[in-house]
Amino acid sequence: MRTTELHDELEALYQALLDSSPGSVARAGQREMLHAIGAQLAQARYEPDQSARICVVEAGTGVGKTRAYLAAAITLARRAGVKVVVSTSTIALQEQVMGKDLPELAKAMEVPPVVALLKGRGRYLCPVKLDLACNGEQTPMALEEPSDAAAVQQAPLERFEALKKRWGSGAWNGERDSLGPDDLALWGYLAADRHACTSRHCPQFHDCPYFNAKRAASKADILVANHDLVLASLRSDLSSLPSGERAIYIFDEGHHLPATALSHFACEASLSERRWLQRLDKALDQAARSLSYPLNLEGCTSLLNQALDDLLRGVMQSLGNEAIGQLHEAAEDRTPGSGGGPSTRIRFERGELPPELLPLWQAVGEQAHRLHARATEFSAWLKQERAEDEELAPLIAQHVSEIGAPFKRLNDLLETAELMLDLGEPPAAKWLDFGVGGGSLRVVARACPLFASGVLRRHLWPLLRGAVITSATLRALGRFDYFLKDSGLAGMPNVQALEVASPFNYATQGEFTVVQTKASPKQASEHTAEVARLLAQDLKAVEHGALVLCSSWVQLHAIVAALPASLRGQLHVQGESAREQLLRAHRAAVERGERSILVGLQSFGEGLDLPGQQCEWVFMPKLPFLTPDDPVQEARAEWLEAKGRSSFNELVVPATGVRLNQWAGRGIRSEQDHAHIVCYDGRLASTPFGRQLLAGLPGFTKKLRRDGVETPL
Repeated sequence: MRTTELHDELEALYQALLDSSPGSVARAGQREMLHAIGAQLAQARYEPDQSARICVVEAGTGVGKTRAYLAAAITLARRAGVKVVVSTSTIALQEQVMGKDLPELAKAMEVPPVVALLKGRGRYLCPVKLDLACNGEQTPMALEEPSDAAAVQQAPLERFEALKKRWGSGAWNGERDSLGPDDLALWGYLAADRHACTSRHCPQFHDCPYFNAKRAASKADILVANHDLVLASLRSDLSSLPSGERAIYIFDEGHHLPATALSHFACEASLSERRWLQRLDKALDQAARSLSYPLNLEGCTSLLNQALDDLLRGVMQSLGNEAIGQLHEAAEDRTPGSGGGPSTRIRFERGELPPELLPLWQAVGEQAHRLHARATEFSAWLKQERAEDEELAPLIAQHVSEIGAPFKRLNDLLETAELMLDLGEPPAAKWLDFGVGGGSLRVVARACPLFASGVLRRHLWPLLRGAVITSATLRALGRFDYFLKDSGLAGMPNVQALEVASPFNYATQGEFTVVQTKASPKQASEHTAEVARLLAQDLKAVEHGALVLCSSWVQLHAIVAALPASLRGQLHVQGESAREQLLRAHRAAVERGERSILVGLQSFGEGLDLPGQQCEWVFMPKLPFLTPDDPVQEARAEWLEAKGRSSFNELVVPATGVRLNQWAGRGIRSEQDHAHIVCYDGRLASTPFGRQLLAGLPGFTKKLRRDGVETPL
């Protein structure tokens, strides 16, 4: 395709989008992004053994990036004869793209694209499980705390029967996101999962909401998915989605990709809760007997149980008698219904297991592998029998469903053992969490790759041919280096990074004030008390809506408790009710002309759209550093420091810069907005890293307040 032809085609579609959307105006940044994607992906080749061409675009707030990437992608996809997969970070953004952006695109095109929405399998109903639940035969996945599991198992049959009636009548579409709060409590019984699925051999295959969604997706020109679904599919080569040779992939809110990748390749397994092992043994035995299959587990389950006992004794010895005694005391003092008790954690430094635990983990891994191999072989036989004998379909579907949930726990244990024993470089983060649940001690083993870069570089980027990664916050400290390294894109060929500036005039629309407190932010209690006093004064200037973003639950509760009682009725505090309820109450109060103050944590500092009077002030008691006791962050820092590198400069400062930009971005959402952002952390003005963070912010008018006097920064 000649460059001029592509340019003209993109311009024609862009103009059609403007013409078909009343009130739309051309935006320079939108057009710049449109043509940058076009130029970068025009050279992509959707064939085997071709490397990916990737366009990384930080599109500032107000650019209108969704319109730009949809117009570019559908144009290029039709030219290449491939599909478009739009992957978002949240279900809410999926639905926004489906409900707003794609209908606008369809109106502008002579031949509108066919679109479809696909979520992860676990967000769809398994009809077989619903039938089993209505028959009283289905139990949920065993939970970590016995008291919690007992509560779930008390669900009455009438609630399942009511759901089945709604499902059968079409009143419910079989999706988790369509359920109310009461029915969501039943989801552990009903969710589809690959371990309990016979797919096309299931008697309800043609009525399955997940496979119905997949069938719709197979016919779509544009498929809207999410990062969780894409990354969960990696181990099956994107089997739930079009391959990279058949689609352009767009990752919106792409700054979440590294964290999502780590979450999907992290592992965990309870060493103390083993009811799933009993369930698996029983389910395998019953299925083999009913179908006359000569299943010989050779004591696999008992041997695995014994290996877990030995491992548990070993880790308890490593914990020490004093800590065990404290946890036992907490368990005895814990009253029913009081929630989770205290916990403690052991992280294995440098990813090295103690010598005495190595053979114990090896034994667990070996026994888990033996049982896994036999169960896998039997499951394959079940599916083959179903394919050969239609009359066995209902019985086999029931058995596979009963085997599926505990088999997943076996798979989790096997993967955890493998990662615990892995000696790769860099080493995985490995730790044990000890706590009190249901009046007894519980031990959970967890392991996670140290960096997402290796995961994405091995498992995602080689599968793609053309991709766009975009977000309003991809740069840290004004550079793409941190994101490119974190995502595994650094040093890869055919990767282009582009900043598209926001159309907002931050210097005239926003004011960023750094407050120099007397107490150092490192003196947590003194600093929080001082911030609460200063915040109480500053809140008097708020006429309509404000947002207070805290760095921890401890800080949030302390500040709320310290604010004057006269302000309490104006606060909408995270955790006191559901997020959407808080937002509705806040918006309603502002519309009534009242002052309303939202108080929350990181989840309120990103993706929250409060234009105009809904958020005229943003207050930050402290810089939004990452949680200091996160075991993966600790392990990363340890590894970098051992290499003679600075974890603070390489990890902490860039990550804080991204969060700071996200938090400050809550204040200005349109060309008409004006906002005041106040940060009570003087390190922004007094330290080298603080000045780096300030320089990486948009061009707000910046001021320093010291002893009540403000001066330009």
